[in-house]
Amino acid sequence: MISALNLLSGLGMMAVAIIAIFYWRRKKHTKAVYFAAGALFWVVAIAIKLIMDLTISTSLYKWLGGALPIDAAVLATGLYLGLRTGILENGAVYFGTLYTRLKNMSFDDAVAVGIGFGGIEALLLGALSLLNVIVFMLQPTLFMMLPASTQQQFELSFIPIPIIERLAVLFAHVFATVLTIYAVKLADLKWLLIAVVYKTLIDGPLPLFTHYLGYLGISMYYLVEAYLIVLAVIGLAGLYWFGKKYGGAAPAPEAGIADTGH
Repeated sequence: MISALNLLSGLGMMAVAIIAIFYWRRKKHTKAVYFAAGALFWVVAIAIKLIMDLTISTSLYKWLGGALPIDAAVLATGLYLGLRTGILENGAVYFGTLYTRLKNMSFDDAVAVGIGFGGIEALLLGALSLLNVIVFMLQPTLFMMLPASTQQQFELSFIPIPIIERLAVLFAHVFATVLTIYAVKLADLKWLLIAVVYKTLIDGPLPLFTHYLGYLGISMYYLVEAYLIVLAVIGLAGLYWFGKKYGGAAPAPEAGIADTGH
């Protein structure tokens, strides 16, 4: 059954965003415009994704399901979802940085853009979770109409999963965003390519998890979160290295000046 404790998932997701923004702004004194820019880039990317979902995505899924063996169709679907995320989300950041004065931002500002990108996602998903729980608490009959697999996601053991996911994905967004911004600042597209591959690895495997491990029920989500945590740790390690290389006292190279590696 659903209870008021289920509100903790949404509140926790929103807290991830609020705490991250507050912490970085207080620690680095970054301007709010950088967080806002990240949020705007996210909105642009998601808007394009939504348009694709309303136009070509459903037809593509049906075609893949009919034209390919089931295993190949699942793999192709994952590749499509992963590349779509990698290209659109990093593309929005890349062009938004390339054609504005944001290209002159510092490393700390670039991190703020990434926090804004992941933060707005966490805030909105948290708010949506809260709304769902409130509606189901007010209308229990609606909750009982949900499939059993969906009702499982309201078990108390599931409460921390969305919070952990938002935290892990926030770190991933920050890492990919910083890489993409520095692809502009250093005039080196290899960082953009790495960011695209990295984000492809976030969304791409999800259809495979669902197809091959869906029978595990709620336990599958713990495996998904473990996978995302691994990616987040990789992102944090990469971010630490990038900060050491480009985030020190010396100003980062300006856009158009390729990094020599020295």
